[in-house]
Amino acid sequence: MAKVRPSDKAILKTNIMFAFILAWSIISTAIIVFQHHQNIELQQRLSKPTSPSSPTSSLPVLQSRMLPRGDGIEYGSGGQYSRRMGDQHQRRRKRRNMKRNDIRDQEERGTSQKVRQHSNSEHDNFVEKNSFPFKRSLRSFANSESFFINVVQSTSTENDDYSALKWSEVSWKDLMTKWDRSTTFPDLIGFSTPILPEESSQERKYATQSSEKPKMILHCLPKTASTTLRTACREHIRAKCAFAKAQKRRPDPYGYRDVDIFYRAVAQCPDVHHYCVQGGDASMTIINYEGPQESDDDSQNSDEEGVESGPHHFVHLIPFRNFDEWAASALRQIYEVDEQCEDIDNLLEHCLGYRELYMELYPKSVLALQIGMALNRNNAVPLGNVYDAHQHHIVLYDYKQIDEIMKKMSVYFDFPPMPETDQEAKKIRAEGTCPDKTLERFHECHDETLMKMDAIVDLKKERKRRRDDMVLMKEIRPPYKYVNSTTMERFDGRPMRGSGSKNKLSK
Repeated sequence: MAKVRPSDKAILKTNIMFAFILAWSIISTAIIVFQHHQNIELQQRLSKPTSPSSPTSSLPVLQSRMLPRGDGIEYGSGGQYSRRMGDQHQRRRKRRNMKRNDIRDQEERGTSQKVRQHSNSEHDNFVEKNSFPFKRSLRSFANSESFFINVVQSTSTENDDYSALKWSEVSWKDLMTKWDRSTTFPDLIGFSTPILPEESSQERKYATQSSEKPKMILHCLPKTASTTLRTACREHIRAKCAFAKAQKRRPDPYGYRDVDIFYRAVAQCPDVHHYCVQGGDASMTIINYEGPQESDDDSQNSDEEGVESGPHHFVHLIPFRNFDEWAASALRQIYEVDEQCEDIDNLLEHCLGYRELYMELYPKSVLALQIGMALNRNNAVPLGNVYDAHQHHIVLYDYKQIDEIMKKMSVYFDFPPMPETDQEAKKIRAEGTCPDKTLERFHECHDETLMKMDAIVDLKKERKRRRDDMVLMKEIRPPYKYVNSTTMERFDGRPMRGSGSKNKLSK
């Protein structure tokens, strides 16, 4: 057998390497050509008119239950609850991707434009009916600088009818730059523009123009009469709606913390026109709601429960309170419940919130969140269902006038006022508060945030930030556990100051 010379081995290796490179080049070229054709087809599909074509169930929205309750109780702190929510998020994410694929298929069929046109025309007609005092449609705002918010104030305590209401509007651009820690409600009125009805028209009363009476949504925030409103809403809904009364009795009003249940309440309780929701919760996506987020347990019953109804006109009422007053009142509430300031001091070292003193729960922060949701809704792919036709408006009011505003707006919208809004749940309070240095630390953390605040458009990023803050908060301040009927201690073994039923119930 002939031996292979060294030179022949080198030639053989070179040929093999050349053949490998040639094959790899052919495969790479084929892949590039294939991707090029795919991109051309995608561009052709995207160049067609797009919009969903038929009413379908909408895309689920990722929810986070990591915000604190308005009454200061931490929500979502249990490990079992967190694991269950994690599993639900994974299922919802899978359904969201599937339904996004359905929307793309509808776009390819080129039938969605008709639905978009129908939805817009229906919405425009709805706005025209309700022109005063809502002169602008939220759908017309493309960015935060062009966004306008309505402002309402009661000008007389003698008249109980709508004639004592004074309406104006203010741009978010002005609020961003002028709403600081010293701003009062008269200041806010000062940089607002009055909205006046035409004397010759029937704009003096909303009901003469609208066949659909609006739904008033009260965004409950700590230290702005939220306890009074929650109690009034809870009893009002149970009294007016048999469906809500049949549900298990809870401390909060029906639909207060869950956006799916809120829309279910709207559908099942047509005679109810006052609703309370947890303000500042990034998961309460009422303005940019896309449809029910079905769980494995209730997916078979969603049609029977009738979540869809409308279209409706939702008037979102957000209270105003001076920043300095709000922070001082929240700190006093923390001291009254905890009987110490150690926890809030430790958390403020990291600029974290606690109980009522969360920056996310201040009215300007809540307004930034709602505007971001509205802009998300305007820029999203139309759903082609009833949620596209809902109309939303945002109204600021002085929290001190809550009883007058509620009664007079109800008369203006031509439905009975909600009872018990004149109660003062926390009028009598214990003396004492945390040292001045605690309040100063809060302002060091958040005064700049207050002045630089803009609309929160990236909701996914905002939810992640809040979850991360909650994780850090639990590391700094572990939750409490019961030891016996009169004693509580931290999970890290540190005793809690004070004892008895007061502390037991407050944690």
